[in-house]
Amino acid sequence: MAGNLKKFVNSRFIKTIDLEYMRRLLARHEGKYTGFTLDVFDQDEAETREAIADLLAGPEAKYPEGLRSDLHRIAELGNAKGLDIIQAQADRQGINLFPDAKTCDDGAPDKKHDPKHLALRVFLEHPDLFDVAADYLAMMTADRLSEFAGRKRGIPVDLAAGKLEAFRQRVAELFKESFLGDFCRIGDYVDGDETNFVISHGTLVSTMPVVEGQQEKVISLRGVTQAILRYSENTGILRLARIKVAHQKDIAEAFADIVLNEPGMFASDDAQELYSLEVVEKSGDGFAMDHQYDPAIEKVLIIEAAADLMVPGKDGYRNVARTLRSRDLTGKALAHFRETPVGFGGSWVLGEMVMRVFFKGEGSRKPQVTVKIRPPSVVQFRRTQHEARVMELIERNGMTLERDDYDVIEAAE
Repeated sequence: MAGNLKKFVNSRFIKTIDLEYMRRLLARHEGKYTGFTLDVFDQDEAETREAIADLLAGPEAKYPEGLRSDLHRIAELGNAKGLDIIQAQADRQGINLFPDAKTCDDGAPDKKHDPKHLALRVFLEHPDLFDVAADYLAMMTADRLSEFAGRKRGIPVDLAAGKLEAFRQRVAELFKESFLGDFCRIGDYVDGDETNFVISHGTLVSTMPVVEGQQEKVISLRGVTQAILRYSENTGILRLARIKVAHQKDIAEAFADIVLNEPGMFASDDAQELYSLEVVEKSGDGFAMDHQYDPAIEKVLIIEAAADLMVPGKDGYRNVARTLRSRDLTGKALAHFRETPVGFGGSWVLGEMVMRVFFKGEGSRKPQVTVKIRPPSVVQFRRTQHEARVMELIERNGMTLERDDYDVIEAAE
């Protein structure tokens, strides 16, 4: 959800928004308002806008729950980035979006070209396009992905309607058992060998005291969030984002069982052992990322590192007793460990490393991506057009673990 509706539903928005669009939006929740009716739209324009301002200027908790949800969704896409996504998806679907609004400015900028106004209009007139754009926004902003390596490669996704509905029902039941409500919508999007799934579902309920006239009452709120699944047929890797750890294995198994027809695909003990910083530990504080193979990369700086002191625990496993963290934006984060007790190769291990990848480009501000690697399963960065380059950089520098071909091993045995 958008963080603060007041930045979206501000006085400028209320003074300029097309009143017909506001009528249609507010009519979606007719009968659920306190002290407000749609009759205000039959008044003078100034009075109508004042009534809308009175409704929306108060505490967000006073809005009907459905209106609050609508406004949050519109606010997420009601900016320049959101408009770019909407236009890209409209072009992909062959939709000529609002030809009546593609006009020249007549002495002043046309208020209808405001991204907020356009997002509201798309929400009302092209709801399916709006859902797709919202899904793409969720996919673009998901940066922390938990990964599961499958036992096989080349297993295709079955996108038959019956399969997707069965998967949706399984996931919805899982969320419902965790008190997240029963709303669940899944959008699927194919991108090359990768298939993306956006699962919109409810959040935990929160309560909030509000004042209604001279009375105080408590209302319950349930938000909507998006979980992300990304599956690569070529690599057999499933990536999950915005899914709490307790649900990850169950959702991965549901996906394998229903959508891939391969139960247990991601259930092996080492399914989440994908990354290692051992190559850095062996090289020591002088390690540097090799990027010479890619002419698009200008430089790579290691700006942060965390060294963990591991000690035997009562359960027989090694536990973290102490962590030393070094941060240096000039790229010398590893070098600072020389002045500490850290010595890799024994009780000290490199638990996390953050690097900043700079790409060549025009202008003084070059494109850059900040990447966090936390073995054995987390590579975190904002997924951009440079994603493939970042992942290749990690692999070429020996930070991905080699995986066995289980089918070959089983056949040999």
